[in-house]
Amino acid sequence: MTNFAHQPLSFTSCLRPQPWGAQRIARVLQRPQAMGGRIGESWEISGHPLQETTVAEGPLAGQSLPQLWRKYRKAWYGEDAPVLFPWLVKYLDCHEFLSVQVHPSDALAMQYAPGEGGKTEAWVVLDADPSARIYAGFKSGTTIGEVNERTMDGTLADCLHSFIPRRGDCISIPAGTVHSVGGGVLMIEVQQTSDATFRLFDWNRVGLDGMPRALHLDQSLSAIDWATGPVNPVTPRLWQGDDGDLSGELLIDGPYFQWKRFHLAEKPVTFVGQSLSVWSMIDGEALLSGAGHEKHVHLGDVLLIPPMEFPLTWTPLRPCTLLRVDPPALRIEQGDSISEQRAATY
Repeated sequence: MTNFAHQPLSFTSCLRPQPWGAQRIARVLQRPQAMGGRIGESWEISGHPLQETTVAEGPLAGQSLPQLWRKYRKAWYGEDAPVLFPWLVKYLDCHEFLSVQVHPSDALAMQYAPGEGGKTEAWVVLDADPSARIYAGFKSGTTIGEVNERTMDGTLADCLHSFIPRRGDCISIPAGTVHSVGGGVLMIEVQQTSDATFRLFDWNRVGLDGMPRALHLDQSLSAIDWATGPVNPVTPRLWQGDDGDLSGELLIDGPYFQWKRFHLAEKPVTFVGQSLSVWSMIDGEALLSGAGHEKHVHLGDVLLIPPMEFPLTWTPLRPCTLLRVDPPALRIEQGDSISEQRAATY
């Protein structure tokens, strides 16, 4: 085992054009390679075969996340490490609206999307225009018959709960939750490693190829968790670590990941990374240092930090906000249903 695999790692972003994207990723997150196109997504940490991110610098430069995961997954995650890296972290520029869509649970993905897993995800809003809106969950009392009818006549949004997003909002989207977002929203997303998406409605538009994008009505209706009602931004809880002087907010405490947020002003904070984590700088800039290494971390940067044997220190260069993805506090037991897990953890 080389020490290189136990140091903070940065990866090369993978950009994805989308009919609903624009230029916010290029402009705000300083991705010059994104200039000129309708870039909807920037995959920052991904072991998905569709877009595998590679190490950007250092002795491991050019190695893909799946290559590293095959070598080090038990050292990084433990004996119960999944076959694929467990999280996909990306930025989204929702200039126009995503399709009204739903993601399947693990069990339904095996049935309807062979080769994919289920897709539970969560978002944090980085910026939002006055025209922005998030649709998440059905209004109370919505029936399958009404969804069928409104999907056919193009009025499906009328039975969806919606709200105006604000900077800093965190939204939990468990598998089975119907959702859409657009109107000028820049956000970061963490999700299970899956690209399983079923579209109910696509706003009567065409894709980048000039053709209507496929809908998946039967799969969507099967994947919907009809017990999910209106979804609003989560209420953060105070969190205090036991591995240093780092404290912040717990945003998501789910069966697939935890997501925490830290606001740093002037004082350096030190922690020991006892478990695998993914850090995202969503505002400001800081120095990350430890064991003779130092890295300047800017807005938009995302780092994978394997378990460490030495402390790391964040030193703000100006006030900054960091997000951290951690393994779930309670690992999923085989045979548990997704709905039981969700009821216990969301």
